Amino acid sequence: MRLTKRLKTCLVLLLILSFTSITLASPGRYVQLEKGKKIPWKGWCFDSEAMASIVAEKELAEQKCELNTLQELEQQQAKFDLKIGQLNANLEYEVQTRDVAIQALQEENLKIENALIHEQKFGWIPPASIGFLIGALTIFLVTL
Repeated sequence: MRLTKRLKTCLVLLLILSFTSITLASPGRYVQLEKGKKIPWKGWCFDSEAMASIVAEKELAEQKCELNTLQELEQQQAKFDLKIGQLNANLEYEVQTRDVAIQALQEENLKIENALIHEQKFGWIPPASIGFLIGALTIFLVTL
């Protein structure tokens, strides 16, 4: 995200710089000279090889910039993909541990349920007997 913002900022600055340099630049002058003649103005004189080198360097600089930008984007994409992969792995781990915990709790609940059912097969007799005796004593005491 930060790289994209930086690239946009650089692009805007580059565009502003290129527009201002175009508006302030005077049109270039050129003349084809024969060997031994002098330039009719003060300036630099390049032969065809030097001009080709300058033009090629300019084109190569643009290509290098594009390649560097693409490389940075690919690196950022790889970092983001790695982070997403890590987050997905963490999520999958958490889901699996949660499922295992839920399954263990369900099994424990079934064990407790079965234990309560088997232990209370005749477990209702003592409380019912005590209740019956208390009820009978209450009736006996009330009638006296």
